Amino acid sequence: MTRRLAALWAVLLFGLSTPFMTQTAAAEDAYAICSNQTYALCAAASAFVYDDVSYAKCVIKRGDSISAPPLSFTTRTGQTADICDVNAAGVRNGYMVSTFSLPLDVRQGGNKALYTCPGGSTGSYGQCDGGICFKSSSGKYFPGVGFVAKNQIICSCPVTKPTVTSLPVGYQFIGPYPCQPSALSVCNQEVGNGTIIPVGSPPGAGRVLTQALYGHQFPINECQ
Repeated sequence: MTRRLAALWAVLLFGLSTPFMTQTAAAEDAYAICSNQTYALCAAASAFVYDDVSYAKCVIKRGDSISAPPLSFTTRTGQTADICDVNAAGVRNGYMVSTFSLPLDVRQGGNKALYTCPGGSTGSYGQCDGGICFKSSSGKYFPGVGFVAKNQIICSCPVTKPTVTSLPVGYQFIGPYPCQPSALSVCNQEVGNGTIIPVGSPPGAGRVLTQALYGHQFPINECQ
């Protein structure tokens, strides 16, 4: 398990086990909320795998978004920069960052749904929160994903294999609605060069981030 994924699991377990009102004091440590920025939304995307990296065709959005846990580093000038700082710098440097907001299409009435893989699933998924995306990909063709519209962007995302297979449910991803059982075939697919994988997350992560970003949940379409 990568440090990034281990930290995401820690935030997830914290969010699911702690009443939200008591999380306020620790919110700055658990999440980074980027206010009124242009960002890449990959939550409903699929990704093309090449050389152990997945490349997701994501949607360019503007508004508030969230990342968990916040990614920070020390710059060459000794300052601390988090994911929102990195994304803001991308405006003038030809890139942006993938962060999370709840896709409108997955809310009730939309044409997408949240799918939950069964426990023990071993298929890999793209973990796109914090992925770097390159503006030069917009309006061009990209291997495995085809044409990238001007309101879309390619983001590089680590290929993530579930490591906690003892849970009653596996990872989650967004797929078509009405529910299509065949969409769950990705839950145990073999992954190699050229494979298309969903962008996914540990179970419950989307709900925790939605609550932290908006302060409440939304009715959504779900497929088990």
